[in-house]
Amino acid sequence: MADISIAHQHGLSLDEAKEKTNQIVSDVQDEFPDLINTIQWNGDKTRADVKGKGFAGLFKVDDDKMSIDIDLKFFAKPFKGKVQEKIQSRIDKYFA
Repeated sequence: MADISIAHQHGLSLDEAKEKTNQIVSDVQDEFPDLINTIQWNGDKTRADVKGKGFAGLFKVDDDKMSIDIDLKFFAKPFKGKVQEKIQSRIDKYFA
């Protein structure tokens, strides 16, 4: 079970939802460049594996929802609330 698990029904076309999910991943990378080690997208850009210092995350989008699951390493667990808040604010911004 992920330490942070967020799912959001989007009601957009798949292409629009993929673009908005990509924007969230880009925002995370821009805001925390020192924490991100790798971002690997699958071929159709519906899944991104994000790995960094203290966490591993999976960003997924399909026809009706986008979801984010993040596993935090022990030393990063105290920041769970702050991380979840930042990600939720991005979802609210792009999927409002």
